[in-house]
Amino acid sequence: MHTSAQGRSKGWSLRWLLLFVLALWAALALVPLPQAGRREITNPAPLTPYVPQVNPLREAAAGGNLVICVIDAARADHVGCYGYPRDTTPNIDRIAQESIVFGRHFAQYAMTKPSTASLFTSQHADTHLAYENRPLLEGTFTLAAGLEAAGFTTVMFSSNPNAAPGTGLGLDFQEVYDQTHVEPLVKSWEEFTLPQPLLSLIESWLEKNARRRFFAYVHFDPPHQPYMQPDAMTQMFAGQRPPGFQRGDFEFPVGDRDLLAKSLHPPLPEWINLYDANLRFADWAVGELVRLLAEADVLEETVLVVTSDHGEAFGEHGYLWHERGVYDELLHVPLLLRLPGGAGAREVTSLTQTIDLLPTAFDLFDVPYPRDGIQGESLLPLMAGIEDRAHDHIIAGSDGEPPSYLVRGEEWALILWGNGEWRALYDLRPDPGQRHNVIHDHPEVAEQMLAEFRRFAVNQRRPPLEFLDPNHEPLAVPQEGALELTPDLERRLRALGYVR
Repeated sequence: MHTSAQGRSKGWSLRWLLLFVLALWAALALVPLPQAGRREITNPAPLTPYVPQVNPLREAAAGGNLVICVIDAARADHVGCYGYPRDTTPNIDRIAQESIVFGRHFAQYAMTKPSTASLFTSQHADTHLAYENRPLLEGTFTLAAGLEAAGFTTVMFSSNPNAAPGTGLGLDFQEVYDQTHVEPLVKSWEEFTLPQPLLSLIESWLEKNARRRFFAYVHFDPPHQPYMQPDAMTQMFAGQRPPGFQRGDFEFPVGDRDLLAKSLHPPLPEWINLYDANLRFADWAVGELVRLLAEADVLEETVLVVTSDHGEAFGEHGYLWHERGVYDELLHVPLLLRLPGGAGAREVTSLTQTIDLLPTAFDLFDVPYPRDGIQGESLLPLMAGIEDRAHDHIIAGSDGEPPSYLVRGEEWALILWGNGEWRALYDLRPDPGQRHNVIHDHPEVAEQMLAEFRRFAVNQRRPPLEFLDPNHEPLAVPQEGALELTPDLERRLRALGYVR
């Protein structure tokens, strides 16, 4: 009898032990484990406190998806909701009515790859160093890596090869659909810039993944050259004089003058008409993206961001296309942020820049992100109206001969060239078009803005001190880890004007 009771007791003990092990296993299965290759956030940036003005924005975004849609080379002053009188962007204008619209938003670099790298990392180009065929530095915290660790499925759709894994960007997304996936869907390889095949890939992906929480980065090529919009869009503006059309010249005799004089482009002003038609094509693509999100029943569960990587110059200050120059036509780009239900829709007039998008996204979703290495500011306090500015100055750069940097405040813009000697100061109040260099009339303002640039420069991984001192030897960009361009990739880059 005693032995039987001991046996039953031992049996129940084993059962309870087994139940405890199973319960512990189930509980651990619900705890997200650290992912391989992910750095633990040991020094998190402070998030905006929960206050009455912020709460409705976070509640609208809670549990939602994030879609960042970039239309390439879209300058803000050609977008309807930014005041352009032509009907170039009816879909974007409708989105703007339900969005937080940032009126003075600037790209970090006048070229796709460094600018996109800044969006992904919240770092200036002289810190992330993703120039030409260099990938991001190993271990760099990115939007995709941080959101994946927070439970998002991450996917990239891009038909621009300078914003794709082939040139070192997007390697941290779980899924990527780039121009190599687009070309099989078109009749000729030249059509890889068209938005339709990319939209088809997005539609197929949503059919399988709409019920998962996701971060999607979408990069449409229009209004970037080549201008391959439908004929009906071309005819909308053909033969007209573009609004506000003006020609100018270089502030200094830059080395790009001869190169750009030989640059092949349509004659002005018809070139601007073609650009506006292609912008209308980009707007159509944005409208289709919104339609696909709505049909997948996720639009009202998604934070939608519409922006651009840089603008486009038509000779306003001598520069053509992009890549070179830091005037507004090259760096002032649209930024719209639509929350589910149009929550918080308003206009923000303070200075903002591309590196602000990463901290804004994590702050909005209440997800920790590291303080170290993040150079932007969360725009959530601006969105909620509890602060009236995020920056006293924004700083952006560009290639060229010599390259240039912009230091831009609310009322003044200072441009520095890489020879350390040429400088231009513009008073934006009477001169928003940046036509009159007044640096000799306001030396005290120039000195204040030079000090701002110096503070910026010494905090970069590659300090661009040659912009301040003609005797300072520019530091070379490290070449370790540079990617080899395949013939197909070089062909695609050449089609977009990146390889001459």
